[in-house]
Amino acid sequence: MIFRIILNLIVVICVAASESFAAEAPVKPIQNSFSVRDENDAIGGHDVNYTNGISIALTQEGRGLLGGVWDLAGDAEGKRYATYELTQLMFTPYHTELSNPPPNEHPYAGLLYLGFTTHLVREKSLHSLKLILGIAGPQAYAADVQRFVHRIEGYSQPQGWSYQIKNEPVVNLLYEYRHKYAFTPRDAVVGVELIPMGGAFLGNYLIQAQADVQCRIGYHLPDDFGTTILRGISYLPFPQDDDAHHTWGVYAFAGGGASLVARNLVLDGNTFAKSRSVDKRIFLPAAEFGASFWARQFQATASYVVLGEEFYGQHPKEGYISGIISYLF
Repeated sequence: MIFRIILNLIVVICVAASESFAAEAPVKPIQNSFSVRDENDAIGGHDVNYTNGISIALTQEGRGLLGGVWDLAGDAEGKRYATYELTQLMFTPYHTELSNPPPNEHPYAGLLYLGFTTHLVREKSLHSLKLILGIAGPQAYAADVQRFVHRIEGYSQPQGWSYQIKNEPVVNLLYEYRHKYAFTPRDAVVGVELIPMGGAFLGNYLIQAQADVQCRIGYHLPDDFGTTILRGISYLPFPQDDDAHHTWGVYAFAGGGASLVARNLVLDGNTFAKSRSVDKRIFLPAAEFGASFWARQFQATASYVVLGEEFYGQHPKEGYISGIISYLF
């Protein structure tokens, strides 16, 4: 259902954009973007493991709250962008109909946090640093959100949220580096690019290192650094509009990689309190494929993400739809 909604929105945006570009008019440089994104495992027909993520964000050109960190690093050349986001993540076991779910299934867990990200953009590279401040446990209100959604959509109510992980403040840092390799000229009608990336997470929510690569091909590729997911850096700077070669485009992408996970709060349980937990796997492979449409004032992306087993005995394998729509102004 969510996937169909995203596809319909992409079609609507494409039609609106094509009509607006029929008569060329001067456009102001883009300095901000407002984004709404949703990730959901509804394609599998049930809630299990990572079951939903919702988020809103504002991205602005400029230093923002954390932009001074690049000066401390000693090399501040490039454009700076700042992203401010509010995100909620929701995790459930397979048997949500049980009031006491089996202990070997994913623990009930919710995270609610503010994210503050600074980006340093150069011609072919992107550095991103993100600070997460939030709460895990009942005060993340994941149980209330899921019950509300199930009630209005007519689904059965989950019964085991009393066994969710306990309240715990969350503080986490994320760093990610991306580099863009273009196999076609910047003004090519059909473009091909490869974007490898690497990153690290440090905090009481996640401690892990990861490496991924994304390949994309399409009509008028945007001058940006690809796509991301909520459980990654979450948001990237909007496409540059310094050149007039491209005013809209569409592309397909696919990618994959792996993470080495030392700690995951929603799997390992609370840091200083006893709570439900499972036997986490250290090596986590992942793959993603999807499509994106962009224009001077709109961007919409839909993808399908597949993860390997996050813990021993996991059922079923992880797969979810990720969608984001941005308004650029």
